[in-house]
Amino acid sequence: MTTYRRNPLILVWALLTAVTIASWQTARDGGEAHHLNATVTVIVLLIAAIKTQLVIWHFMEVRHAPTWLKVTTSGWLLALFGLLFGFYFAAG
Repeated sequence: MTTYRRNPLILVWALLTAVTIASWQTARDGGEAHHLNATVTVIVLLIAAIKTQLVIWHFMEVRHAPTWLKVTTSGWLLALFGLLFGFYFAAG
């Protein structure tokens, strides 16, 4: 049983689960239904970006990959969430 607790993937999985619950709670308590709340949206998108980075690095094993792949995946993540933020604030 202790080998499971020492496995870094179990810890990352537990963190992802906790952050998912926190994100859901933030979005649920963020205001009235069908009303946009910029603060809640930014928080939830930032949590999603962190979760995406954790999945890429730990479950896709990019943390042990060559530098070019680390830079490419991080750049893709920044571009993706930059576009999401840009579209959200341009539409509002």
